[in-house]
Amino acid sequence: MTHLVAILAAVVVGTWNGNWFPSGRAEHRAHPDVEAATITAAAKMLSEGLAAMDPEGTNDVVLVLNEIRGPRVASNLVAQIGRKGLVVASVSAYRRRDRFDQQQDVIATTLPVASKGWSVWKNHKRETPPRGYAVASLVFSPAVTANVYAVHLKSNYGATTEELREMNRVKRAHAAEQLVKQERKTPYVIVAGDFNADPWRKEFAKDTLFETFGAAGFQNLMALAPPDGRGTHPHRRYGDSCLDHILCKGFAVAVPPKTVPNDSLSDHLAVFAVIGEK
Repeated sequence: MTHLVAILAAVVVGTWNGNWFPSGRAEHRAHPDVEAATITAAAKMLSEGLAAMDPEGTNDVVLVLNEIRGPRVASNLVAQIGRKGLVVASVSAYRRRDRFDQQQDVIATTLPVASKGWSVWKNHKRETPPRGYAVASLVFSPAVTANVYAVHLKSNYGATTEELREMNRVKRAHAAEQLVKQERKTPYVIVAGDFNADPWRKEFAKDTLFETFGAAGFQNLMALAPPDGRGTHPHRRYGDSCLDHILCKGFAVAVPPKTVPNDSLSDHLAVFAVIGEK
């Protein structure tokens, strides 16, 4: 049974990890001119991705962004995308020791915003996931309001032992379990962003987060893309990984996901799909 059906009120949903955007460097700033050029180039890339999915520019948009420095950078980037009515709906405010983290999550949209916020994950002591989520309740139609989450889950970066890899899996699992539990009665939900896990690669075979979402009625849109078109994290040595995902509950899919080349703006590719009401 296919999930690709004719639907009304189509909405373009996209996600992109900007890689310490706009500096491209952890904890350090690039020259202001370099950052400005990066923001302009990224806005052009995202605009072209939106246009490829919606050539007439008539559909509404939901855009999830990861690793964005903060509200000012997010607003600047979104403004330069040039999509009519596209505004920042929610930005996280994670702390990193004595200052704000430079990896914030962002939701931008052309849809009406009923509510917005952000949160860190619930405390699980040593197993507490890093960061948290940005969230916005968006009005898709008079009959449909959906909760949209921007997430950036724990990566395996630096995990040199099986014990560390297992801890990372548990942290990703806790995040998935929390979202599924708190949205169990919500008919329309979107969770998008960098999950740092690829259900089609053997090194993530022990991860449970995708099964958790699937059992709760979420559809992973990346499963609708061809296997050679799922790679959102290209790597010459290890091959492409599908780390960025768009999970939906209560929606149908009109156009399956497609990635967008980014001319080395980030180590992640943006991905866009078109969804709507069933």
